[in-house]
Amino acid sequence: MDIDAVAARLSALTPAPAIRGRKAAVIALLVPAGGGELVLPFTRRNYSLRLHPGEVSLPGGRWDPADGEHLEQTALRELEEELGVPPTRVRVLGRLPDISTVATDFAIAPYVGYLPMRQPWLCSDGEIDEIFEVPLAEILRPGAMRYGTKVMRGRERNVVVFDYGPHHIWGATGRILQRLADALGSDGETPAEDRLSA
Repeated sequence: MDIDAVAARLSALTPAPAIRGRKAAVIALLVPAGGGELVLPFTRRNYSLRLHPGEVSLPGGRWDPADGEHLEQTALRELEEELGVPPTRVRVLGRLPDISTVATDFAIAPYVGYLPMRQPWLCSDGEIDEIFEVPLAEILRPGAMRYGTKVMRGRERNVVVFDYGPHHIWGATGRILQRLADALGSDGETPAEDRLSA
């Protein structure tokens, strides 16, 4: 997919109202993998962590006052901390609508970026057990996203689920991927947001 076309589609999105909650940001980083294919890196969190142990997420984390007013800086700072990618190497293409979490009360700003040249992932963050890549084509594949249920705070909730090999991606990250697929022209089913939370 052409990167300029991705940026154009993201810029055409209608701005969504701000979501209340603790501020955080993530970045869906598009990386060329040869043959015209783009991949996105994901991280799997350490099982010893108190919040979201063992879960798969996009690079990102909570806002820090040193980031200033722009959550884009949060996403880029966390990307460097988690994957070793200098912010100066990343072209930020746009922003998807914010996602809220139920369990941890975060309001997550999802950005989409492009890294023109591949590099080794240099993870120095003790929070991360694994970094793996998923082809963008798999995320955009019709039917790739499905509904599932998870029990959170003693209540069963509907969630968006995306499975890739042994990796089970769901919750807020699943909803971000669904919004990315919608923005880039996937003709899969669009979840009813009012029925989905994580």
